[in-house]
Amino acid sequence: MAGQSFSVLNNLASVDAQRNLYFSNLGLNKTLGRLSSGKRIVEAGDDAAGLAIAAGLKADHVALMQAVRNANDGIAIVQIADGALSKLTDMLTRAVTLAEQSASDTVGVNEKVTLNLEYRQLLDEINRVIEVSNFKGERLFSVSNAFQKMIYVGDTHFVSYITVSIGGPNGSNTSAMGLTRSDGTGAVVSYSGIDTRLGAIGVLQALQGAIASVSRWRGILGAQQNRLINSVAIIQVQAQNLQAAESVIMDANMAEEVVNMTKFQILLQSGMASLAQANASSQLVLQLFR
Repeated sequence: MAGQSFSVLNNLASVDAQRNLYFSNLGLNKTLGRLSSGKRIVEAGDDAAGLAIAAGLKADHVALMQAVRNANDGIAIVQIADGALSKLTDMLTRAVTLAEQSASDTVGVNEKVTLNLEYRQLLDEINRVIEVSNFKGERLFSVSNAFQKMIYVGDTHFVSYITVSIGGPNGSNTSAMGLTRSDGTGAVVSYSGIDTRLGAIGVLQALQGAIASVSRWRGILGAQQNRLINSVAIIQVQAQNLQAAESVIMDANMAEEVVNMTKFQILLQSGMASLAQANASSQLVLQLFR
């Protein structure tokens, strides 16, 4: 502005002050937006490339958090099945005690009849547990086929499943695991009675096989549960790292923004004073008429 003549038509000092005030006010508004939202990128124009990257990271983080919930649902299925099998083991163990007692001739005929009544009640309860154990109405123990669910634990880029199978090592049904009654209804052992010594001895052998089958089944469920638990831990670490990467891009540095707010407030105050001075300078021309 050096060499400019004194003019009342174009107050260049005022125009310059207004331009600086505009940018100071714009900077203050952006700073206030960052402070109020906690985000460094409030609008796409703040950092278009960073916003695109952060959006992808956030989508992956959200997907992985849902994957954690999916895996926990799988764990719940395994726990329901294992809880039922645990009670089956308890009842089979009690049945072993009854059969062992009835296999001895020291127990009379009437006592054997009583023992057999309790044994049959145990079998009925075992059958009931097998028939009613379910996950959302779907039976967990089936004679025809194994219960299987595909648990999705992938993100937005890679497809990943963990299979939960309630059955044998290769997804076999209850029959292949030795858990089917002679009439095909899915009971653990047959209805052979223990009201005789020979019958009790035969039942003991059947119970031994049934307990071994249930134990193998529980071992398979335990392995699947451990895998799901480990997958949850791994997915949570991945989700945490993705959130940290997104935070670096999106989160505002609050200390820096407070400093910026103070700077722009001072600039606005000094700019307003400069604008007032520039406007007042034009009025000095009136002094020439005195």
